[in-house]
Amino acid sequence: MNDDGSPKLRLVIDFKKINEKTISDRYPMPNPEVILTNLGKSKYFSTIDLESGFYQILMKENDIEKTAFSVNNGKYEFLRMPFGLKNAPSIFQRAMDNVLREYIGKFCHVYIDDVIIFSKSLKEHKKHLNLIIEILRGANMKISSEKSKFYQEEVEFLGYIVAKDIIKTDPKKIETIQNYPVPRTLRQLRGFLGLTGYYRKFIENYAAISKPLTKYLQGENGKISQYLSKKKIVDLDQSGITACERLKNLLSQQVQLTQPNYNMKFVLTTDASNVALGAVLSQEGKPIIFISKTLNSTEMNYATNEKELFAIVCALKTLRNYLYGVSDLEIHTDHQPLSFAVSERNPNIKIKRWRSFIEENYL
Repeated sequence: MNDDGSPKLRLVIDFKKINEKTISDRYPMPNPEVILTNLGKSKYFSTIDLESGFYQILMKENDIEKTAFSVNNGKYEFLRMPFGLKNAPSIFQRAMDNVLREYIGKFCHVYIDDVIIFSKSLKEHKKHLNLIIEILRGANMKISSEKSKFYQEEVEFLGYIVAKDIIKTDPKKIETIQNYPVPRTLRQLRGFLGLTGYYRKFIENYAAISKPLTKYLQGENGKISQYLSKKKIVDLDQSGITACERLKNLLSQQVQLTQPNYNMKFVLTTDASNVALGAVLSQEGKPIIFISKTLNSTEMNYATNEKELFAIVCALKTLRNYLYGVSDLEIHTDHQPLSFAVSERNPNIKIKRWRSFIEENYL
Protein backbone atom coordinates (compact mmCIF):
# COMPACT_ATOMS: atom_id res chain seq x y z
CA MET A 1 0.00 0.00 0.00
CA ASN A 2 1.07 3.59 -0.65
CA ASP A 3 1.20 6.18 2.13
CA ASP A 4 -2.28 7.39 1.12
CA GLY A 5 -3.73 3.89 1.48
CA SER A 6 -4.05 3.18 -2.24
CA PRO A 7 -2.68 -0.10 -3.61
CA LYS A 8 0.80 -0.08 -5.12
CA LEU A 9 1.03 -0.86 -8.81
CA ARG A 10 3.68 -3.18 -10.22
CA LEU A 11 4.69 -3.07 -13.87
CA VAL A 12 4.93 -6.57 -15.33
CA ILE A 13 5.93 -7.26 -18.93
CA ASP A 14 5.24 -10.46 -20.86
CA PHE A 15 8.75 -11.67 -21.69
CA LYS A 16 7.53 -14.96 -23.18
CA LYS A 17 9.43 -14.57 -26.47
CA ILE A 18 12.78 -13.70 -24.92
CA ASN A 19 12.32 -16.39 -22.25
CA GLU A 20 11.95 -18.99 -25.00
CA LYS A 21 15.43 -18.02 -26.30
CA THR A 22 17.06 -17.69 -22.88
CA ILE A 23 19.37 -20.46 -21.62
CA SER A 24 18.05 -21.59 -18.24
CA ASP A 25 20.09 -20.77 -15.16
CA ARG A 26 20.03 -24.01 -13.15
CA TYR A 27 21.07 -22.43 -9.88
CA PRO A 28 19.61 -24.57 -7.06
CA MET A 29 16.84 -22.94 -5.06
CA PRO A 30 16.65 -23.54 -1.29
CA ASN A 31 14.42 -26.36 -0.08
CA PRO A 32 11.65 -24.86 2.12
CA GLU A 33 11.43 -28.10 4.11
CA VAL A 34 15.12 -27.89 5.02
CA ILE A 35 14.74 -24.23 5.98
CA LEU A 36 11.74 -24.87 8.24
CA THR A 37 13.41 -27.87 9.88
CA ASN A 38 16.56 -25.86 10.57
CA LEU A 39 14.59 -23.27 12.55
CA GLY A 40 14.44 -25.98 15.21
CA LYS A 41 14.35 -24.78 18.80
CA SER A 42 14.69 -21.06 18.07
CA LYS A 43 12.43 -18.75 20.06
CA TYR A 44 12.91 -15.33 18.42
CA PHE A 45 12.45 -14.55 14.75
CA SER A 46 12.78 -11.59 12.40
CA THR A 47 11.82 -11.59 8.75
CA ILE A 48 13.25 -9.12 6.26
CA ASP A 49 11.62 -8.39 2.93
CA LEU A 50 13.81 -6.63 0.39
CA GLU A 51 12.22 -3.58 -1.21
CA SER A 52 11.16 -4.18 -4.82
CA GLY A 53 13.22 -7.37 -4.88
CA PHE A 54 14.56 -7.86 -8.39
CA TYR A 55 14.86 -4.13 -9.10
CA GLN A 56 17.86 -4.05 -6.75
CA ILE A 57 19.91 -5.90 -9.38
CA LEU A 58 21.38 -3.77 -12.20
CA MET A 59 21.01 -5.02 -15.76
CA LYS A 60 24.16 -5.79 -17.72
CA GLU A 61 24.60 -2.93 -20.16
CA ASN A 62 24.51 -4.97 -23.36
CA ASP A 63 21.36 -6.79 -22.15
CA ILE A 64 19.33 -3.68 -21.40
CA GLU A 65 17.98 -3.49 -24.97
CA LYS A 66 16.54 -6.98 -24.64
CA THR A 67 14.05 -5.74 -22.04
CA ALA A 68 12.57 -3.07 -24.36
CA PHE A 69 8.80 -2.63 -24.42
CA SER A 70 6.28 -0.15 -25.83
CA VAL A 71 3.45 1.55 -23.95
CA ASN A 72 1.43 4.73 -24.60
CA ASN A 73 3.31 5.37 -27.85
CA GLY A 74 6.63 5.36 -26.01
CA LYS A 75 9.50 2.86 -25.94
CA TYR A 76 11.31 1.99 -22.74
CA GLU A 77 14.05 -0.32 -21.43
CA PHE A 78 14.72 -1.65 -17.95
CA LEU A 79 17.94 -0.51 -16.30
CA ARG A 80 17.31 -2.93 -13.43
CA MET A 81 16.26 -6.57 -13.53
CA PRO A 82 12.49 -6.72 -14.12
CA PHE A 83 9.92 -9.25 -12.99
CA GLY A 84 9.02 -11.81 -15.64
CA LEU A 85 12.47 -12.87 -16.85
CA LYS A 86 12.79 -16.64 -16.45
CA ASN A 87 16.21 -16.48 -14.77
CA ALA A 88 15.42 -13.56 -12.44
CA PRO A 89 14.68 -15.75 -9.37
CA SER A 90 17.91 -17.76 -9.83
CA ILE A 91 20.01 -14.62 -10.33
CA PHE A 92 18.57 -12.94 -7.26
CA GLN A 93 18.94 -16.09 -5.14
CA ARG A 94 22.59 -16.41 -6.14
CA ALA A 95 23.21 -12.75 -5.26
CA MET A 96 21.62 -13.15 -1.82
CA ASP A 97 23.50 -16.39 -1.17
CA ASN A 98 26.77 -14.65 -1.99
CA VAL A 99 25.95 -11.74 0.33
CA LEU A 100 24.89 -13.87 3.34
CA ARG A 101 26.66 -17.17 2.64
CA GLU A 102 28.75 -17.10 5.84
CA TYR A 103 25.64 -17.07 8.03
CA ILE A 104 23.07 -19.09 6.06
CA GLY A 105 22.04 -22.16 8.06
CA LYS A 106 23.63 -20.78 11.24
CA PHE A 107 21.16 -18.09 12.19
CA CYS A 108 19.56 -16.99 8.91
CA HIS A 109 18.03 -18.37 5.74
CA VAL A 110 17.21 -16.73 2.42
CA TYR A 111 14.48 -17.63 -0.05
CA ILE A 112 14.80 -15.21 -3.00
CA ASP A 113 13.91 -11.83 -1.45
CA ASP A 114 12.73 -13.15 1.94
CA VAL A 115 15.23 -13.41 4.80
CA ILE A 116 14.56 -14.99 8.18
CA ILE A 117 16.83 -14.56 11.22
CA PHE A 118 16.33 -17.01 14.09
CA SER A 119 17.87 -17.18 17.57
CA LYS A 120 17.37 -18.97 20.89
CA SER A 121 17.68 -15.89 23.11
CA LEU A 122 16.75 -12.22 22.85
CA LYS A 123 20.33 -11.07 23.40
CA GLU A 124 21.59 -13.44 20.73
CA HIS A 125 18.84 -12.34 18.35
CA LYS A 126 19.70 -8.66 18.67
CA LYS A 127 23.30 -9.45 17.74
CA HIS A 128 22.28 -11.62 14.77
CA LEU A 129 19.74 -9.10 13.45
CA ASN A 130 22.15 -6.15 13.62
CA LEU A 131 24.81 -8.17 11.82
CA ILE A 132 22.48 -9.18 8.96
CA ILE A 133 21.17 -5.62 8.53
CA GLU A 134 24.72 -4.25 8.39
CA ILE A 135 25.71 -6.82 5.77
CA LEU A 136 22.65 -6.01 3.63
CA ARG A 137 23.37 -2.30 3.97
CA GLY A 138 26.96 -2.89 2.90
CA ALA A 139 25.69 -4.72 -0.17
CA ASN A 140 23.40 -1.75 -0.94
CA MET A 141 20.29 -3.89 -0.42
CA LYS A 142 17.23 -1.91 0.65
CA ILE A 143 14.80 -3.31 3.23
CA SER A 144 11.02 -2.90 3.14
CA SER A 145 10.00 -1.56 6.56
CA GLU A 146 6.36 -2.21 5.67
CA LYS A 147 6.73 -5.96 5.15
CA SER A 148 9.57 -6.75 7.57
CA LYS A 149 8.89 -8.02 11.10
CA PHE A 150 11.34 -7.82 13.99
CA TYR A 151 11.74 -9.58 17.36
CA GLN A 152 8.75 -11.89 16.94
CA GLU A 153 8.02 -15.11 18.84
CA GLU A 154 5.64 -16.13 16.04
CA VAL A 155 6.15 -15.06 12.45
CA GLU A 156 4.88 -15.80 8.93
CA PHE A 157 7.51 -17.18 6.54
CA LEU A 158 7.06 -18.95 3.19
CA GLY A 159 3.31 -19.28 3.78
CA TYR A 160 3.68 -20.89 7.22
CA ILE A 161 3.41 -19.59 10.77
CA VAL A 162 6.62 -20.43 12.61
CA ALA A 163 7.05 -20.40 16.39
CA LYS A 164 9.21 -22.25 18.93
CA ASP A 165 8.92 -26.00 18.28
CA ILE A 166 5.88 -25.71 15.98
CA ILE A 167 4.82 -24.92 12.41
CA LYS A 168 1.23 -23.93 11.52
CA THR A 169 -0.70 -22.99 8.42
CA ASP A 170 -1.22 -19.31 7.66
CA PRO A 171 -4.84 -18.39 8.59
CA LYS A 172 -5.02 -15.92 5.69
CA LYS A 173 -4.14 -18.64 3.20
CA ILE A 174 -6.63 -21.02 4.83
CA GLU A 175 -9.35 -18.38 4.54
CA THR A 176 -8.61 -18.11 0.82
CA ILE A 177 -9.00 -21.90 0.48
CA GLN A 178 -12.23 -21.89 2.51
CA ASN A 179 -13.71 -19.25 0.20
CA TYR A 180 -12.57 -20.99 -2.98
CA PRO A 181 -15.59 -21.95 -5.12
CA VAL A 182 -16.19 -25.47 -6.36
CA PRO A 183 -13.93 -25.67 -9.47
CA ARG A 184 -15.84 -25.36 -12.74
CA THR A 185 -12.88 -25.07 -15.11
CA LEU A 186 -9.57 -26.86 -15.43
CA ARG A 187 -7.75 -23.68 -14.41
CA GLN A 188 -9.81 -23.37 -11.22
CA LEU A 189 -9.19 -27.03 -10.39
CA ARG A 190 -5.45 -26.64 -10.86
CA GLY A 191 -5.57 -23.55 -8.66
CA PHE A 192 -7.46 -25.32 -5.89
CA LEU A 193 -5.11 -28.30 -5.90
CA GLY A 194 -2.14 -25.93 -5.93
CA LEU A 195 -3.40 -24.11 -2.84
CA THR A 196 -4.30 -27.23 -0.87
CA GLY A 197 -1.25 -29.13 -2.11
CA TYR A 198 1.06 -26.51 -0.62
CA TYR A 199 -0.28 -27.56 2.80
CA ARG A 200 -0.40 -31.29 2.09
CA LYS A 201 2.16 -31.89 4.88
CA PHE A 202 -0.63 -30.99 7.33
CA ILE A 203 -3.16 -33.46 5.85
CA GLU A 204 -2.99 -37.18 6.50
CA ASN A 205 -3.45 -39.22 3.29
CA TYR A 206 -3.73 -36.10 1.10
CA ALA A 207 -3.08 -38.09 -2.10
CA ALA A 208 -5.94 -40.53 -1.42
CA ILE A 209 -8.36 -37.75 -0.44
CA SER A 210 -7.56 -35.65 -3.53
CA LYS A 211 -7.64 -38.62 -5.95
CA PRO A 212 -11.23 -37.83 -7.10
CA LEU A 213 -9.88 -34.40 -8.15
CA THR A 214 -6.47 -35.28 -9.59
CA LYS A 215 -8.06 -37.77 -12.00
CA TYR A 216 -9.35 -34.76 -13.96
CA LEU A 217 -5.76 -33.63 -14.59
CA GLN A 218 -4.83 -36.80 -16.45
CA GLY A 219 -5.02 -37.66 -20.13
CA GLU A 220 -5.75 -34.84 -22.54
CA ASN A 221 -6.44 -32.38 -19.71
CA GLY A 222 -2.84 -32.72 -18.60
CA LYS A 223 -1.65 -31.33 -21.93
CA ILE A 224 -3.85 -28.22 -21.97
CA SER A 225 -1.94 -24.94 -21.57
CA GLN A 226 -2.54 -22.51 -18.75
CA TYR A 227 -4.21 -20.04 -21.11
CA LEU A 228 -6.64 -22.57 -22.58
CA SER A 229 -7.33 -24.20 -19.22
CA LYS A 230 -9.66 -21.34 -18.21
CA LYS A 231 -11.91 -22.30 -21.13
CA LYS A 232 -11.90 -26.05 -20.41
CA ILE A 233 -15.05 -26.93 -18.44
CA VAL A 234 -14.65 -29.51 -15.66
CA ASP A 235 -17.83 -31.17 -14.36
CA LEU A 236 -16.91 -32.65 -10.97
CA ASP A 237 -18.85 -35.72 -9.89
CA GLN A 238 -20.13 -36.08 -6.31
CA SER A 239 -16.88 -37.70 -5.12
CA GLY A 240 -14.92 -34.72 -6.46
CA ILE A 241 -17.19 -32.20 -4.72
CA THR A 242 -16.94 -34.21 -1.50
CA ALA A 243 -13.13 -34.24 -1.80
CA CYS A 244 -13.11 -30.42 -2.11
CA GLU A 245 -15.18 -30.02 1.04
CA ARG A 246 -13.14 -32.58 2.95
CA LEU A 247 -9.85 -30.85 2.12
CA LYS A 248 -11.31 -27.52 3.23
CA ASN A 249 -12.56 -29.04 6.50
CA LEU A 250 -9.24 -30.74 7.27
CA LEU A 251 -7.29 -27.52 6.71
CA SER A 252 -9.73 -25.54 8.84
CA GLN A 253 -8.74 -27.70 11.82
CA GLN A 254 -5.41 -25.85 12.02
CA VAL A 255 -3.19 -28.90 12.67
CA GLN A 256 0.14 -28.01 14.30
CA LEU A 257 3.34 -29.80 13.31
CA THR A 258 6.17 -30.14 15.80
CA GLN A 259 9.81 -29.47 15.01
CA PRO A 260 12.04 -32.59 15.09
CA ASN A 261 14.27 -33.25 18.09
CA TYR A 262 17.26 -35.33 16.99
CA ASN A 263 17.94 -36.49 20.53
CA MET A 264 14.60 -38.33 20.62
CA LYS A 265 13.20 -41.40 18.89
CA PHE A 266 11.46 -40.94 15.52
CA VAL A 267 8.36 -43.00 14.73
CA LEU A 268 7.40 -43.56 11.08
CA THR A 269 3.88 -44.93 10.53
CA THR A 270 2.99 -46.01 7.00
CA ASP A 271 -0.09 -47.31 5.22
CA ALA A 272 -1.09 -48.25 1.68
CA SER A 273 -4.41 -48.40 -0.13
CA ASN A 274 -5.32 -49.43 -3.65
CA VAL A 275 -4.79 -45.89 -4.99
CA ALA A 276 -2.28 -44.16 -2.70
CA LEU A 277 0.40 -44.44 -0.03
CA GLY A 278 0.52 -42.45 3.19
CA ALA A 279 2.89 -41.91 6.10
CA VAL A 280 3.32 -39.76 9.18
CA LEU A 281 6.60 -39.00 10.94
CA SER A 282 6.15 -38.24 14.62
CA GLN A 283 7.82 -37.97 18.02
CA GLU A 284 5.99 -38.69 21.29
CA GLY A 285 2.72 -38.90 19.38
CA LYS A 286 3.09 -35.41 17.88
CA PRO A 287 3.18 -35.24 14.05
CA ILE A 288 6.22 -33.70 12.36
CA ILE A 289 5.00 -34.14 8.80
CA PHE A 290 2.37 -36.05 6.82
CA ILE A 291 3.31 -37.33 3.35
CA SER A 292 1.40 -39.21 0.66
CA LYS A 293 1.75 -40.40 -2.91
CA THR A 294 -0.75 -41.41 -5.59
CA LEU A 295 -0.01 -44.78 -7.17
CA ASN A 296 0.44 -44.97 -10.94
CA SER A 297 -1.12 -47.71 -13.05
CA THR A 298 1.89 -50.05 -12.61
CA GLU A 299 2.10 -49.55 -8.84
CA MET A 300 -1.64 -50.21 -8.45
CA ASN A 301 -0.98 -53.76 -9.66
CA TYR A 302 1.50 -54.48 -6.86
CA ALA A 303 0.49 -57.17 -4.38
CA THR A 304 -0.70 -55.91 -0.97
CA ASN A 305 2.57 -56.75 0.80
CA GLU A 306 4.51 -55.04 -2.01
CA LYS A 307 2.44 -51.86 -1.62
CA GLU A 308 3.00 -51.84 2.14
CA LEU A 309 6.78 -52.19 1.78
CA PHE A 310 6.78 -49.69 -1.10
CA ALA A 311 5.07 -47.22 1.26
CA ILE A 312 7.95 -47.59 3.72
CA VAL A 313 10.59 -47.14 1.00
CA CYS A 314 8.88 -44.07 -0.47
CA ALA A 315 8.51 -42.53 2.99
CA LEU A 316 12.17 -43.07 3.83
CA LYS A 317 13.26 -41.50 0.53
CA THR A 318 10.93 -38.52 0.89
CA LEU A 319 11.92 -37.92 4.51
CA ARG A 320 15.64 -38.32 3.92
CA ASN A 321 16.42 -34.79 5.16
CA TYR A 322 14.75 -35.70 8.47
CA LEU A 323 15.91 -39.29 8.92
CA TYR A 324 19.28 -39.84 7.26
CA GLY A 325 21.81 -40.62 9.98
CA VAL A 326 19.35 -40.81 12.90
CA SER A 327 20.21 -43.45 15.48
CA ASP A 328 16.71 -44.21 16.78
CA LEU A 329 13.99 -44.88 14.20
CA GLU A 330 10.92 -47.08 14.69
CA ILE A 331 8.74 -48.06 11.72
CA HIS A 332 5.09 -49.05 12.22
CA THR A 333 2.86 -50.80 9.68
CA ASP A 334 -0.55 -52.44 10.11
CA HIS A 335 0.26 -55.22 7.64
CA GLN A 336 1.31 -58.26 9.69
CA PRO A 337 2.27 -60.53 6.70
CA LEU A 338 4.97 -57.99 5.82
CA SER A 339 7.24 -59.63 8.40
CA PHE A 340 7.40 -62.74 6.20
CA ALA A 341 7.59 -60.73 3.00
CA VAL A 342 10.91 -59.16 4.02
CA SER A 343 12.43 -62.43 5.21
CA GLU A 344 15.29 -64.15 3.40
CA ARG A 345 12.93 -66.94 2.34
CA ASN A 346 10.90 -64.66 0.06
CA PRO A 347 12.26 -64.93 -3.53
CA ASN A 348 10.53 -61.71 -4.72
CA ILE A 349 13.29 -59.67 -6.41
CA LYS A 350 11.46 -56.36 -6.00
CA ILE A 351 11.04 -56.87 -2.25
CA LYS A 352 14.66 -57.97 -1.90
CA ARG A 353 15.78 -54.74 -3.61
CA TRP A 354 13.62 -52.56 -1.31
CA ARG A 355 14.78 -54.47 1.77
CA SER A 356 18.37 -53.93 0.70
CA PHE A 357 17.73 -50.17 0.42
CA ILE A 358 16.33 -50.05 3.96
CA GLU A 359 19.21 -52.09 5.42
CA GLU A 360 21.91 -50.06 3.68
CA ASN A 361 20.54 -46.67 4.64
CA TYR A 362 18.65 -47.02 7.91
CA LEU A 363 19.81 -50.16 9.76
